[in-house]
Amino acid sequence: MSACRAPRTAVHQAAGFTLVEVMIAVAIMSSMTVLIWGSYRQTFYSQRIVEANINRFRSARLALDRMVRDVQMAYLSNNIVPGTEQTPRTFFDGARRGDIDELRFSYFGHQRLYAESKEADASVVGYFGARDRDNPRSLNLYRKETRRLSPERFENMLGETELICDNVVRLQIDYYHPDRKEFIDKWQTMQADGYPNRLPSRVRFRLVVRDEAGTEVTFISEARIGMYQLLDTAPQS
Repeated sequence: MSACRAPRTAVHQAAGFTLVEVMIAVAIMSSMTVLIWGSYRQTFYSQRIVEANINRFRSARLALDRMVRDVQMAYLSNNIVPGTEQTPRTFFDGARRGDIDELRFSYFGHQRLYAESKEADASVVGYFGARDRDNPRSLNLYRKETRRLSPERFENMLGETELICDNVVRLQIDYYHPDRKEFIDKWQTMQADGYPNRLPSRVRFRLVVRDEAGTEVTFISEARIGMYQLLDTAPQS
């Protein structure tokens, strides 16, 4: 009689990782995480720089556009108010002033926002530079607009002052003399040695700002003055 054979049962051992293999896997995953995070961090940093530069350049372009629009509406008038002959109500005064040139002039661009207000279409606009209150190392460009013409000095005229461009490196303003066929560095109608009866036919602005990397970036624009001759609206005898 043959002996009965016991049935064979297959025994499978569960596969596992050794400690060395686990450590290698963790090291690989850590390296990939660091690389991916570094890539994302660099991307976010580059995006922040690009957005900051876009805002910076937009601010500079808007400031230039504002100055160009204002200067295009500049004018001089031969008519004065009795008793104010010593201080002309209309003028154009531009000169070099350190890093930011100053420019003050009468123009036809004032907007009256309230009915029956003591304002007029003609007023005075001035551009000038001043140090930032919170950061004295930063130089800002400001714009002041009065509510109407006045025989007072520009500093004493009532008006609104606003910041139009911060952290400015340089603002250079040049004035084109149509007879001399060249740009000059100042134009003053209230000076005896200036040009009391006319305006420059063109005004060129050169605005320099710094980007986020500290590099100086230059913006240039030019305004043409249509009424550069003296206006005389007095009745003719």
